[in-house]
Amino acid sequence: MAARLCARHLPPVWLCRRAAQGQGRHYRAALCAELKHPLITEEVASRPVGPQEVRVDVHFCGINFADILVCRGQYQEKPPLPFIPGIEFSGAVLETGTDVSTVKKGDRVIGVSNFNAMAEECITDQKTLWRIPENVSLQDAAVLPVSYGTAILALEHRARAQPGSTMPSIM
Repeated sequence: MAARLCARHLPPVWLCRRAAQGQGRHYRAALCAELKHPLITEEVASRPVGPQEVRVDVHFCGINFADILVCRGQYQEKPPLPFIPGIEFSGAVLETGTDVSTVKKGDRVIGVSNFNAMAEECITDQKTLWRIPENVSLQDAAVLPVSYGTAILALEHRARAQPGSTMPSIM
């Protein structure tokens, strides 16, 4: 089961940083600075969005097996150090690139990124975002792209679960 990480437990002074958009801004992110060591929290500089990119105010992100592996240097992709882990998230659109047509500022979205979601904001291609229905919370939505898909794959293809069957509890 994926854990859900909340970036909203911040002192009010951190929330005021949202006033200015674009360059010169900083945000907090969990960084993997050294493999097989605890993550550190640091301020990182914001960068401009590209034409097809979207800046998202991250509210929640999933913590997945891939995140653990990449932070240990055991994942097939090996980003250069330091890097921001996190591949699935939910939040609200802060800014869109000039050619973005799928979402707009203020939309609630879920998305997948290339290991940069464990931060107060992330920039990702518009093709990796989906709008969240109003009846789904940001917290629940955060784990839908990867964790939910992994669970369904495990239940349907590995465990061969059938309608009406039950799975033994592992906890």
